[in-house]
Amino acid sequence: MAVLLPGNGVPLRRPPRRARGSVMIEMALMVSVAVPILLGVTGLGVRLGRTLAGLQLTRDVAHMYALGTDFSLPGTQAIARTLSRDFSLTAGGTGVLVLSRVVRVYQTDCNAAGVPTCPNLNQTVFAQRLVIGNAGLRASAFGTPPGSYIDAEGNISSANYCKQPSLIAHGFDAVLTLAQGQSAYVTEGYFSMPEISLAYLGSPGGGYYVRLLL
Repeated sequence: MAVLLPGNGVPLRRPPRRARGSVMIEMALMVSVAVPILLGVTGLGVRLGRTLAGLQLTRDVAHMYALGTDFSLPGTQAIARTLSRDFSLTAGGTGVLVLSRVVRVYQTDCNAAGVPTCPNLNQTVFAQRLVIGNAGLRASAFGTPPGSYIDAEGNISSANYCKQPSLIAHGFDAVLTLAQGQSAYVTEGYFSMPEISLAYLGSPGGGYYVRLLL
């Protein structure tokens, strides 16, 4: 059927019903592809911003820890929480920082600790452990020393780390080999982001883990 346009009398033909249906199908296909891509790009942008915030927080705390800041004190832990703008470093919060001082046991260390027969000789062990935030989110990649060996300042005595197998930092030698008298200050951060979980990118829990050694 043709429709006469007013004024010039040139007929305007309407597209057949089959053509109109094809256009709708094409539009539906385009939307089904474009919308997930748009949402994915938006999610990646938000996630990138939050991972950078977690990295910056971990870096700041790592430098303070390596320079001798005592994070066993409530005041310095409050500073770490103030630096964390996007994550809550509380017992039930969305972030956790695990601070460890790691040393390698040599025979002179065993002799000084009064443990001449040294079970942990040539092993890399924890000499300090502090946790700020929600410890249930993620444990250290190198293990968790039993709390019975950790004092109020987070320190572990040389007599214990020279002989207790549970204080060995498993896998640390593959990351860094320490010479006699050296210490490594390790700061591990984990930040939960379930609201922007990207399971198809290998992060089903929506979390971000970062580790810095100084």
